Amino acid sequence: MIPGLTTASAGMDVDERLEQLLSNNLANQETPGFKESLGEFIEDPVQNMERVSYGSGASGTYIGQMGTGVVFQEGVPVFSEGAVQSTGRALDLAIIDSLPAGPMAYVVGASGVQPTSGPVSVGPNNRLSVNGQPLAVYDANGQQVTGLYAVRNSKYQGNELVGTDGSPDYDAGGNPSYVIANAQGQVVYTPGALTTDPYSIRVGTTDNMGYHSFFPVNYTDANGNKGIAVTRDGALQLDANNNLVDAAGHTIMPIGANGQLIVGGRIEINPAYQGTQLFGANGQALVDTSGQPSYRVYNANNQIVPGAHLGLVNADVTQVSPLGEGELMVGNGYSTAGVLPLLQTGTGHLQAGALEQSNVDPTTTMTQMLNAVNLYQANQRVVQTVDSLLNTAVNDVGKVNGA
Repeated sequence: MIPGLTTASAGMDVDERLEQLLSNNLANQETPGFKESLGEFIEDPVQNMERVSYGSGASGTYIGQMGTGVVFQEGVPVFSEGAVQSTGRALDLAIIDSLPAGPMAYVVGASGVQPTSGPVSVGPNNRLSVNGQPLAVYDANGQQVTGLYAVRNSKYQGNELVGTDGSPDYDAGGNPSYVIANAQGQVVYTPGALTTDPYSIRVGTTDNMGYHSFFPVNYTDANGNKGIAVTRDGALQLDANNNLVDAAGHTIMPIGANGQLIVGGRIEINPAYQGTQLFGANGQALVDTSGQPSYRVYNANNQIVPGAHLGLVNADVTQVSPLGEGELMVGNGYSTAGVLPLLQTGTGHLQAGALEQSNVDPTTTMTQMLNAVNLYQANQRVVQTVDSLLNTAVNDVGKVNGA
């Protein structure tokens, strides 16, 4: 009965953390560019079950697994675009991504591992591929493993190549849709053979994969450490020195004429500018009838940088996680040396005088919150029931009447 307590209490912990995540989503419904997060859970611990003949002394026959708990693994942002709403405010900018909606996967191409749009199909040597390029295989630490491939399983009798999250589909006989094989075609691992699979592939959609566009930000943490963060919040502001800043008060990092980030640079709005719009279609400065530019770009040494402008960078959203106040870090950190190699030239475009709304659906989120509460209460009742049974076992089992 003790496992019943631990299993139910693990469920209560997960439900509580899920409720916190959903509450944060709902609280940011009105935050421009905010991306809702979904809870990811992992079944743990998992026990193997065997059928053993009584008194035989022989090893049992494996008959399956039984989950005895669950762990809240992480909150994963969903990068579907929010609706774009016109505001007419000169400092408002909406980011419009160039990625076509649809399936996406990480493949091994000529230039290494890269996200590619398109459905998964069976390629040469029965390797699962997208547009003729084999899917990348990752180890348990998220590192790509060279020389291994996801190969269609000849024993599989179903119709799907992969599940919705990149895991295998299983037929009625328990056969996975793919196996992991080496370059010679020898199977090195069959999914499902272990409690935790040591290999995985990454298959999803443009909502959770690929390179999306962001504003680059000069980030400073509470301890004064500086680096680079990114944001989708286009409700930009001005600080006391007319510098363009995000909602957290950090300066927006400009892009040089060569397309490279100007680390430590800033964009200063020109108070002498008399125009009504501040930014061109690509974020470039505008000029009024008197020849005054709408803004000037300065580098870290406070020198004007000709040709520099407000622009975007691309980041792989599988490497992006929230920092707070609409900002995100890339690659589990924000040090300049660590982030710069992970950023690419922005491919999205800007819509001036408009904002991208959050992608939070309040009705769906409220329904999910109610479901989480109901699940919490169900687990709570299990704990109460097991506790009552344990009380009976301790106080009543073996008790002799009249003794």
